[in-house]
Amino acid sequence: MSHQTPTILLLALLVGCSADPSGVLLDVDSTKRLPVETPAASVGSEPRVRTNDVGMEFALVPAGRFEMGARDTDRFAPYSRCEGPVRDVEITRPFWMGRHEVTVGEFRTFVRATGYRTRAEIDGDGCNGVDLGTGALIRRIDWIWSSPPFEQTDDHPVVCVAWEDAVAFCMWLSEVEGRTCRLPTEAEWEYACRAGSDTLFASGDRVEDLRRFGNAGDAALLRAFPVAEGTAPWDDGHAFTAPVASFQPNEFGLYDMHGNVGEWCQDWYDPLAYWSLERRDPTGPAEPTTWRVVRGGSWYNTPTSCRSTGRHDGIETARSITNGFRVVVEVGRSTD
Repeated sequence: MSHQTPTILLLALLVGCSADPSGVLLDVDSTKRLPVETPAASVGSEPRVRTNDVGMEFALVPAGRFEMGARDTDRFAPYSRCEGPVRDVEITRPFWMGRHEVTVGEFRTFVRATGYRTRAEIDGDGCNGVDLGTGALIRRIDWIWSSPPFEQTDDHPVVCVAWEDAVAFCMWLSEVEGRTCRLPTEAEWEYACRAGSDTLFASGDRVEDLRRFGNAGDAALLRAFPVAEGTAPWDDGHAFTAPVASFQPNEFGLYDMHGNVGEWCQDWYDPLAYWSLERRDPTGPAEPTTWRVVRGGSWYNTPTSCRSTGRHDGIETARSITNGFRVVVEVGRSTD
């Protein structure tokens, strides 16, 4: 369903240390990190890219090691202070990851098959938002996944979905696939986002290079939202969400890991999590916290807030037109 853009939009109400409203554009040399090791995955005859019965495309992410987190946690302080210390992390098993975020059309297929109602619909209070003219926070009950306050087609990433809605989609897809489908762990997400890179973005350290790889806040957003801060000087033609795969993929064949919509992860969020992070296949804090991890930044965020190490968070029932999700399918693990 498409809509004309009203005067009010939803703002992601994230509490993470990487909200980064400054949006300072940098052109700097990287601090060299250890090379990412991505050995070929042993997955039999499965191709590197596959399409499931729902029409969702997945790319095979190989097992490997990488340095997780930011070496300089003061560089974008205070927003980057939860991104360290750096940990040498090993992802021991390959996994399939959605080549892009779950789309409106894919989520519609899920809703039609199950009769599912999202948290925004069940609660009857829609999503929180912000007035485009004043920046004042507001909520509209008619803002749900099928009718956000801007035009979308079935090819756009679904928004206005809570963490629990994303999990419900994964549970349904597990039944359809006959495999374990879930949200990525935070470590899997950053590893997949980096795709062998050791820079601010998979595209490099120059913020300007992000223009080819992701939909972040830029001149298009500023035209629609004059009080937006830290927008990029370029104009990608997308004030809000862009159709998935509108930009270049990373080396693993994944689109929109930077920007477009923030992506729910499986882990609980803890700003100090990296101090006790497991070295092999970490899954985040063992004890529940208040929030879940959100990664990648969105069309609303400044470019630097969309960096590979940027961490955001939201409570499980929170929904936002800046947030969506993508799916991981475990290799060789059946739900039977």
